[in-house]
Amino acid sequence: MAPAGHMMVAALCAGLVLGGCTAGAVSSDAAELNNMWRANLVPKATPSQMVRTFDRFCVNGSRDMAQAERDLRAAEYIPLPNSRTPGARAWVEDDEAPAVALSDAMCVVAASSRSGQTDRFQRYVADTFPQARAVDPAPLGNTIEQAWEVGGSEPFLIATERTPDVDWYRYMLILYRPGGRA
Repeated sequence: MAPAGHMMVAALCAGLVLGGCTAGAVSSDAAELNNMWRANLVPKATPSQMVRTFDRFCVNGSRDMAQAERDLRAAEYIPLPNSRTPGARAWVEDDEAPAVALSDAMCVVAASSRSGQTDRFQRYVADTFPQARAVDPAPLGNTIEQAWEVGGSEPFLIATERTPDVDWYRYMLILYRPGGRA
């Protein structure tokens, strides 16, 4: 290659390197979200993955929001930048792990609808909360499929929801603590 060619390649390389330095600063979360395959935002998690995630972050997770967020980051989740619900934050991972959304009153685990989810979650509720009492889901909304009230010193509600989303459905596992903020 002629010297002029070397200079052009060197100038191009320098421009790419410097261009990366001078472009506006991008947070690590934004960079990771930009590289994430959109189908992984609410992926096709297996029923077992959904139940494990629900158990880990909703049932046994910290009720302190700062600690819950640290736990999600330690599990390689990153937050979505905006929430439609004030006080709530959605978290995603760039694999087949279900999405998680948290607020002071609620914890939701979401994934695309798949076979076996309903049965697996019914078994989880029966095994984990033998005192749970099935309640009529109709007053909770037209997309709520099942609901259970779990008594005790701090009663809470567990529900499942299936909502349409473009050409498919999402399945959500919900834990709602009435004493928390929405």
